[in-house]
Amino acid sequence: MFYFSTSGYQIRFSCGVSLMLLLLVACGNNYQAPVDEQSERLLIGNPIIVASSQGDTSFDAPQSRARVASSSTARASVAAMTTPGLRHASSETRSLSHRVRLGDTLYSIAFEYDLDARNLAIANNLSPPYTIFIEQQLNLDLSRISNIAPRAAADTSNLGAAVRNNSVAQAQAVRVRSGGVSRQAIDNSRSPDRDWQWPHTGRVLRAFQAGNKGIDIGGRPGDPVWAASDGEVVYSGNGIQGTGNLIIIRHGDSYLSAYAHNSVMLVSKGSRVTAGDKIAEIGENSTGVPMLHFEIRVDGNSVNPIRFLPKR
Repeated sequence: MFYFSTSGYQIRFSCGVSLMLLLLVACGNNYQAPVDEQSERLLIGNPIIVASSQGDTSFDAPQSRARVASSSTARASVAAMTTPGLRHASSETRSLSHRVRLGDTLYSIAFEYDLDARNLAIANNLSPPYTIFIEQQLNLDLSRISNIAPRAAADTSNLGAAVRNNSVAQAQAVRVRSGGVSRQAIDNSRSPDRDWQWPHTGRVLRAFQAGNKGIDIGGRPGDPVWAASDGEVVYSGNGIQGTGNLIIIRHGDSYLSAYAHNSVMLVSKGSRVTAGDKIAEIGENSTGVPMLHFEIRVDGNSVNPIRFLPKR
């Protein structure tokens, strides 16, 4: 303490020299919060882009200051928001064209978009030997198919060979009746002109209904999958979204059967099969349920397989 007196007044100055020095030193150094405090630090976040179920994009701006979440929590949130269900294209959302991919056949493309392979060939003015190329755009609009001039009759046995590495597929011939071909409504109650059998012995987990174009048959991984009728394999691959490993068999000009979610496929495109032949082994769907998804198509239209299969 220092005391000074002047003009009869005594003035006392308290000088905390050491305290002032400590303050100056503290101001000259950077302070860093402890680790546990850093985990709670605040920062300004960027807007989050959210895609709505209607396909519109909205911007959800977070609060200007938000706590930093842990990376594991953030990843879990993203996974919950971005896990879609997989189905092949619906008539409401599909485009009017398809770009040919490696492994495509006319049958696989027609199956993916619920079309008849013969009409698809006609709509795209495919001439013998009906060659398609990787990256080729195929027209899927068959609304005017009945007005297309008829073509010469031809053998349909090799329609839809798979696209190879040389970018070429031979989609052999299409049989066309005079007057052109048009899609007809299918009477599900009619009996096919062939014998059918169950592709697996398991119970039906899900019936034919809106949103399910066939039936789901339960089983165990590795169980056999049998051909439901005599025919020719026109597709064996996994290029159609939502079906996993898929086999499509053609039964004459009008009928197709399809077997999805296989773990093993034992036949390839072009194989001839008879009813009861083992063609695959059961696998799991996208949610991990062991099952076989089975469909029957008539002229490109999905029909209830139960109406064709024997009662059991």
